[in-house]
Amino acid sequence: MQDVSFLEDNVSVVEKYFEVSDGVQLQVFDFIPPGYTMQTPIIVFVAGWISLLQGWKSVLKVISKKYRTLYIETREKKSAHLPSEKMIDFSIDRMSLDIEEILSRTISDQQPFYFLGSSLGSTIILHYLSMNRKQPKESFLISPISEFPFPLWLLFVINFIPAGFYAVIKPVMKWYLKYFHLDRKNEPEQVKKYEGTIDAAEPGRLKANAYAIKDYNLWNRLEKINTSVILIGAETDKLHGIDSLKKMVSKMPLARLEMMKSNKETHSEVAGSFVVDRIRLG
Repeated sequence: MQDVSFLEDNVSVVEKYFEVSDGVQLQVFDFIPPGYTMQTPIIVFVAGWISLLQGWKSVLKVISKKYRTLYIETREKKSAHLPSEKMIDFSIDRMSLDIEEILSRTISDQQPFYFLGSSLGSTIILHYLSMNRKQPKESFLISPISEFPFPLWLLFVINFIPAGFYAVIKPVMKWYLKYFHLDRKNEPEQVKKYEGTIDAAEPGRLKANAYAIKDYNLWNRLEKINTSVILIGAETDKLHGIDSLKKMVSKMPLARLEMMKSNKETHSEVAGSFVVDRIRLG
């Protein structure tokens, strides 16, 4: 069981595993506040690429105090149990199907729910929304990625370097994020957080997932999304470009952009309170 000491005292948590149709078992944390009923909205939270639950503790503390929250760990994470006898699909299409299968077993057609996602998790949610299956009342998507223009050196690693060499590649990945995509001067704690996710990643899954998504493109799906979406960007976030977020909003009929100050703020109580207040008013 992961450390959930950040939760309010009266919030309970149940750790579950859901086996999806290709045999993969996905870990889900079910945070349940006091007074929860079947009429109370549920927040379905899909975090980013190889991200850790602890990286979202400030957001989770705020939202789980008010709403039941299903935190879904995607299949590239170390927590997933993979069948050993078959090749596993790590594509966004498959990961969106995972979300659909979990929703069909946890949320009734009469129960309202909201999506909350970040980075790759937001991309997976947008892909799911374009499929026009069970729809949420609204989605809060932090810095979704529309496509994955990996640098040439990383494409070489994905295509030709065995997963067993991950220990050698990790310092390069950390250096690249630190100096090209993160605000190392003003947000050193965010640098430390991302370095922790790289250290915790499972090499084989990381490589397989990167290979599966390297040619993915979300642009032709956005116009199919007919539910309310709020994209949340960060002014100082170089990893997820603001121009790309604005373009994504322009292609969705019911979308708008909410800007926060930094990557740190999108992972903080500020982001959690924004989601809670929006649900309360909506």
